[in-house]
Amino acid sequence: MRDTYTLLGCRGCGSTIVAAALELTGFPWGYEEVDYEVDSPERDRLLELNPLGQVPTLILPNGEVMTESAAIILLLHDRAPHAELVPHSGSAVLPRFLRWLLFINAEIYPTFTYGDNPEKWLPKTRNPERLEESIGPYRQQLWLQFSAAASDVGPWFLGKTFSALDLYVAVMCNWRPGRRWFQQHCPQLIAIAGRVEQLAQLNALFHAHFDHVAPLE
Repeated sequence: MRDTYTLLGCRGCGSTIVAAALELTGFPWGYEEVDYEVDSPERDRLLELNPLGQVPTLILPNGEVMTESAAIILLLHDRAPHAELVPHSGSAVLPRFLRWLLFINAEIYPTFTYGDNPEKWLPKTRNPERLEESIGPYRQQLWLQFSAAASDVGPWFLGKTFSALDLYVAVMCNWRPGRRWFQQHCPQLIAIAGRVEQLAQLNALFHAHFDHVAPLE
């Protein structure tokens, strides 16, 4: 039996959320970079573990495979409550956490599943990119709804309570519609992202995954 977690992911992808969570747990973990869109031995290994060919894919110390970032976050919280990935049982903000965790994964994430590769879903369409043209404004509406639910007092999405929602924000503010849009329309989320990026435990990780993040001095 291994004594470490092994994360298959790619730079700047959703796997960065799980990488950040692993850092906060303090558990030993390893990382394997995979370009899941290009045929390679690494992609073949990913497909053996996760037939969807998606990251994050996490190999647990006992060899069991976990996929789906929300499921991984909940598992890591169960094993490492000290990481504060999820509000504690009985917390007044736990229902809000669960609602918006599933909102991100069930509503916002699918817009990338279909919008990233529209030709996959519309193979016989002359202009498949129009799918993303339709999805883009809907994605923005979802982010505006999510942002409106953020605490007015901060510093985190749930107010004084840090959670994995802040990790999602820090990573996903780098995706479409882009940081400039978030700065203009969702300044609370950009502020949360900046605070996460500057956490001593996570700064090096975010610096490695996103070019704009400056290392701590």
